[in-house]
Amino acid sequence: VQYYFQTKEKLLFHGLQHLTDRFTARVGARLAAAGRDPGPRATIEALLLASLPTDEESRTFHLLYSSYSILSVTDEALAAQPFIDNPDAAENALTQLIQQAQETGRADSGADARSEAISLLAMTATMGTSILVGQRTPESATAALQYHLDRIFNRSQTAPAAR
Repeated sequence: VQYYFQTKEKLLFHGLQHLTDRFTARVGARLAAAGRDPGPRATIEALLLASLPTDEESRTFHLLYSSYSILSVTDEALAAQPFIDNPDAAENALTQLIQQAQETGRADSGADARSEAISLLAMTATMGTSILVGQRTPESATAALQYHLDRIFNRSQTAPAAR
């Protein structure tokens, strides 16, 4: 291990980068399956559903991401990495997608886009953990996520492929 990474820190950073790359690929595959122009809701669904531990790969992702998050509490170098250092990236992306949908009449114009983004991200992370500990099934977590997305997005604008 030391031959390839020289330090424990470099090994952890490499693992974190690999985790990020695999997650990006999972989201990309979900977006590709949603069609050429998936729209804001399908894009949000792709991001959030990719992080739920619904299969072996996403279960591993959730476990490793949680482990890195916990380790970053005591490891300053790890805490400075973008997944901890810039936690607003996903929040900003979801906020922009909700605002885009609001501007085109595909989402509730009265909803606070930032608050909805924060809520969706927190809910998905917590539901992921509840799936891992056996409190809830992936299907029930997905149904709860769909319920909240239905509240935000106008149901008439929901693409069948996104479900």
